[in-house]
Amino acid sequence: MSATSVTSGRAARAGRLGGMGRWVAGNGRLILAFIILAVLLAIYIERVPQFGAREQRSVVNQGLALTTTGFGQTVVVLTGGIDLSVGSMVGLTNSVASRITDSESTSRVWLAGIACLAIGAAGGLINGVIVAYGRLQPIIVTLATSSVFSGIALYVRPTPGGAFPFEATQFWTGSMEFRQLPRGMLWLATLVVLWLVFRRTRLATRIIAIGSSEGAAFMSGVNVARTKVAAYTISGMAAGAAGFYLTAQTGNGNALSGVDYTLNSIAAVVLGGASLAGGVGTFMGTIAGSYTIALIPRVLFFYDVSQFYQQLLQGLVLLGSVGLGAIGVLRTRNRLDKV
Repeated sequence: MSATSVTSGRAARAGRLGGMGRWVAGNGRLILAFIILAVLLAIYIERVPQFGAREQRSVVNQGLALTTTGFGQTVVVLTGGIDLSVGSMVGLTNSVASRITDSESTSRVWLAGIACLAIGAAGGLINGVIVAYGRLQPIIVTLATSSVFSGIALYVRPTPGGAFPFEATQFWTGSMEFRQLPRGMLWLATLVVLWLVFRRTRLATRIIAIGSSEGAAFMSGVNVARTKVAAYTISGMAAGAAGFYLTAQTGNGNALSGVDYTLNSIAAVVLGGASLAGGVGTFMGTIAGSYTIALIPRVLFFYDVSQFYQQLLQGLVLLGSVGLGAIGVLRTRNRLDKV
């Protein structure tokens, strides 16, 4: 073997290692999110007496509604915005779905699903139009519409109740015949495919461009207003889908069922490596963040941690996740201050 071929081989290996190092450095927070999830899952499996099909199904279903909500929140955060109305939208669509399916008949289940998506899209469209064309801060707009959606939800479902057909519940949250795997894994895979398709669209490119630099995106010919409207509409639809799934999971409706989803969806997005400043993030990280948040109470329960301390520790996780999201912004500002 010649010296030239040996040198070229070493250079190729060095190039591959260098490329892998750059990828790890660029996706460090995403990798960390999955490491944390893997550790929590390992602890949970070790503590559960028998981690069979029932427990697997329970874990998958527990985090799926939050993951679905996080899909839309990821899209909005990529624009540099935030959607504080997703929790109220989950509660509203959960209430509406439980009204439509308030019987043992499965004939109205699909009607409930379509209604939830339509209501979510309408709510997201309202948010997007006000934010984009009214030029108001997303946090103020979505906080206001959150109150509106909550009020409508309480009108639709003043007290918890309703019903969801058992057969439909089994279809959405049960186990598949293949090795009794949770059917929720199929819905999770569907979300991943939707994200991969979405990520290849021009809309996704424009959303990331706006989050990276809205001024530069505008100068490049991106219609900023329409893109933001589309992003918030997607967020509303995702929250509507989560509300429908929550109805299938719980079997009833509750106007206040989405209270925890607002902050938890933001925390899941940030834990997954997204930046609250916009332009950086992926739904894959949101999946890890969502299931991390869903597993924390389960792990603490098996360690006999009281309910009070569970809430305390979850709050610390939320605070820490938001702090992680602000690190990048603070570093950028500090560099600018030194210029």
